[in-house]
Amino acid sequence: MIQIQRRYKEEVEEINEDDIDLVKINLNITRKVCCGGREKKSYDLGWVESPKDMKLTTVKEYTIHERVLEVWIEP
Repeated sequence: MIQIQRRYKEEVEEINEDDIDLVKINLNITRKVCCGGREKKSYDLGWVESPKDMKLTTVKEYTIHERVLEVWIEP
């Protein structure tokens, strides 16, 4: 079972790992820059093949497309 906990939420969503072949993990970082602006950077952290019993926290959003679960995490 893959458990996903969204950012600032207590509820945990569960996804059956039999429906997923690959989990792609991305990291989004927003930082302050000069004059009140913000800069957003995205990083590809990698993937997990044949996932089993995972718990992902601080997830901003996720999608499932062609048996690939792609998650975006924000610290």
